[in-house]
Amino acid sequence: MVISMDRNKLFWNTSFPSLTVCPHKRIDEVKVEYYMQRNKKLFPTDDIKDQFRNFIVKLADLSYDNMDDLPMNNTFGIPSSQYMDLLYDLKWSFEPEMSSGAAVRMYISETITEFGICHSVNSLVGRYNSYDYWKSNDWRVIDHGQRVTVHPLDGEIYAQIINLSTSYDVYFHSAGEIPDITKKKYTFPESDYTTVELVALEIFTDKKARDFTIKQRSCRFRHEAEDMMTVPVYSFGLCLMECRMKFTLKMCNCIPHFYRNRIRGGRVLPVCDLRGIACMASIKDEIIGMKFSSYEVDCNCHSNCDDSNFFVQTFRSRVWFLGANLQWGIIDYPKMQLRRNVLFSFADVLVYIGGLAGFFLGCSLLSFTELIYYFVIRLTRKVFCTRQSRDSSKKKKIVKVRFFKK
Repeated sequence: MVISMDRNKLFWNTSFPSLTVCPHKRIDEVKVEYYMQRNKKLFPTDDIKDQFRNFIVKLADLSYDNMDDLPMNNTFGIPSSQYMDLLYDLKWSFEPEMSSGAAVRMYISETITEFGICHSVNSLVGRYNSYDYWKSNDWRVIDHGQRVTVHPLDGEIYAQIINLSTSYDVYFHSAGEIPDITKKKYTFPESDYTTVELVALEIFTDKKARDFTIKQRSCRFRHEAEDMMTVPVYSFGLCLMECRMKFTLKMCNCIPHFYRNRIRGGRVLPVCDLRGIACMASIKDEIIGMKFSSYEVDCNCHSNCDDSNFFVQTFRSRVWFLGANLQWGIIDYPKMQLRRNVLFSFADVLVYIGGLAGFFLGCSLLSFTELIYYFVIRLTRKVFCTRQSRDSSKKKKIVKVRFFKK
């Protein structure tokens, strides 16, 4: 396999950048009040009610880097297996509008990330981490439609999310990926109209490489998900997510609530309670940095065979009286694209060996086959036939001796 550069930019399309938006406001105060009214026995005093409000907000924002902020003194009678169900029932209705200048319509869908409940745009894998997909015990591959692409002749292409209604974090990534906790995030306030311009660098793999093993090409296609535990497709980000899940399960005997706890085969993993969250907080640096010195985890994570990387070139914000809006797009189209091609196949190796042998030795691959036949197969057959004839002659002599004795 070899990675080469393609500079014929007018002959290929460029993937439009996908993103994941994580709103800062995730809990609806009205729903929280209604929940406490239905469960008055669990909240007898105003002090306990205030503690629960603080607890549920911190739980909705929980990630590996802020686990120390979660209050650990009261569970409020909520089992850890119901954390995600409760967060979903009490979540704030985040319903922005989506528009784009691309020829293909883009969709925004809810997804559960390592940062909590977020929303992904133009994602081919985000819906596999949705609450509805988990609860329906679904393992089928979803048809997400076409990959959104643009061409240099299309000019400047933008997409925008309107009426965000809250401050938010944004993670830019490819359509076949999810946001990762180690990637850079961009935070924007709720009163700005923000425009982000990105540049792209893509790599695609030749279809002939599908006949090679994963070890030979050092990458995986999306359908090669036989090692995945929680999703029916593969991506590098999903693999890292499961790797962290395996490590927390080994170290703390549980997994965070923002992971799918039902894996292939029907096994249900325990969800971390406050004690488990405290355990994860003590090893959060190892989890985030993927430096599992205390326990070795076999992740077997390879890069995506077809992948897009997006880098923020510029972004600008201005005060907008109609609420938070986000606009992003590509202005400078990439002038280079990486391609992973097959340099030598098995047939090419045979041709090159035959050509070199004919040039230097004056023989062909058929000559090597004849030599193998003469020194191995023919010699073995001759030895075997000689030994067989000796055994048969011995048997004849024994029969003659017995005959004359009689």
